[in-house]
Amino acid sequence: MELVFWIAVPFLVLVAGLVFRFQPSLQLRPSSRLSPIPILGLMIVLAGAVLGHEFFNMPAGPIPITLDRLLLIGTAGLFGYFYLTNQEDLAPLNALDVAIMFLIAVIGISTITHDWKFLNNMPASRLLFFNLLPVLLYWLVRNCRLEVGDLKLIATVLCLFGVYLALTAIAEIKGVTAAVFPRYIMTSEEVEFLGRGRGPFVNPVSNGIFMIACFCSALMWWPRSGEGRRTILIIVALTISVGCYATLTRSVWLALVCACGIFIWLPSSTRAKGGMIVLATAAAIALFPVLSEKIFSFKRDKAVTQTEMAISAQMRPMFLHVATKMFEDRPVFGVGFGQYARAKTPYLSDPHSGKPLVITKTLMQHNVFLAYLTETGLVGLSALTLMLLMMIFTSWKVWSNKTIDLWARQFGLLGVVMLSSYCVNGMFHDVSIIPMNHAFLFFLLGLVNNIFSRSYAFEIETALDTGPAGALDNPFAQQASAFPA
Repeated sequence: MELVFWIAVPFLVLVAGLVFRFQPSLQLRPSSRLSPIPILGLMIVLAGAVLGHEFFNMPAGPIPITLDRLLLIGTAGLFGYFYLTNQEDLAPLNALDVAIMFLIAVIGISTITHDWKFLNNMPASRLLFFNLLPVLLYWLVRNCRLEVGDLKLIATVLCLFGVYLALTAIAEIKGVTAAVFPRYIMTSEEVEFLGRGRGPFVNPVSNGIFMIACFCSALMWWPRSGEGRRTILIIVALTISVGCYATLTRSVWLALVCACGIFIWLPSSTRAKGGMIVLATAAAIALFPVLSEKIFSFKRDKAVTQTEMAISAQMRPMFLHVATKMFEDRPVFGVGFGQYARAKTPYLSDPHSGKPLVITKTLMQHNVFLAYLTETGLVGLSALTLMLLMMIFTSWKVWSNKTIDLWARQFGLLGVVMLSSYCVNGMFHDVSIIPMNHAFLFFLLGLVNNIFSRSYAFEIETALDTGPAGALDNPFAQQASAFPA
């Protein structure tokens, strides 16, 4: 009954607002001022990352109050006011919107048709905090009026945020606690991954995903920079790269390599690509003898030995075995969203596995795709796959559109990078249950879909953004050449 209440009240408010919006007597002339929604969306992401639940929370019934949630509610109310007064409008639904709605519908139905109060309302909490609220943020950013100036500011802030995350991660692994802010990063009761660069997320995977996006945001300035600024950008990029290393997480390292392949390799000239191949080959030859024996077995967490870290890598087949057996029993709809922790127990005593499956008893699934497969079956995995494919398609279409401003196109490429990081890390971790991952993902994809559906607002003739003299002599030359200097 409580869940029905929390669904029914917002629905009734929405219906009342729509009736108000379409009363002809209330129609106002659209405002020409800039929309604050994109920047507020970025503030929500940053507040949730640095000043989230660990930093501040206040009990308020079933939903704790945090700064980012208050800001999200305020932003939604502001957008609602702008919409009711005809200062914002809703874009027509496209394939990406429908794919997201389909996934939310699948996991929503799966949640309410099973024990959503299990483990202190854990399934309902996952649905609300890791899915519904991020999709609300997506919806706000996707429908607001977005300008090239907003994209510049967002890229700049993310660049600076990446430097902060990198320096914090480095301070963590070096034990320089005085340089770590917020303090809960080192004093949190959550000791898992302590000793790695966990950042304000208290999780090295989420920290790495954010830093990779920030790394690419810094590179957005390269085509518009002179030699002095490019030197600064190289220092920033190297700092963030060291920060990614400081996560001491293999999937983050692999995702960073993929990000470089997408954001640096794709836009580069043929000559630049040749130099990259030579440098990459030389680096691989030099580093392979040093790193090959340590890559699968090295000490990372303070409370975990090197031997235990080696064992953790051997647990992947066990997670796969358990997931396979669970899928065989419930292939279509799965065991229920958020029910993995309870439903896996009978499968841990499989006498035919030949593996000590019981050692995974206290752990969640370590693969986002297997997690969806076991909990929501083929229906849920298909919905997730469809959404990711539509995200990649939309992002690539934005990047490939050479009639729009380079800033807008680069955010399309950033969308591809974000999805590659999500999937690469998702092969080794259930990234859907790590705080702020979905909020950041849906924020960036909201921007990308906004550009995709309103590409006319970013056409070169109306949003010309030229770089300094000589800006075409850079790794983005082929794409930047479409913009007169």
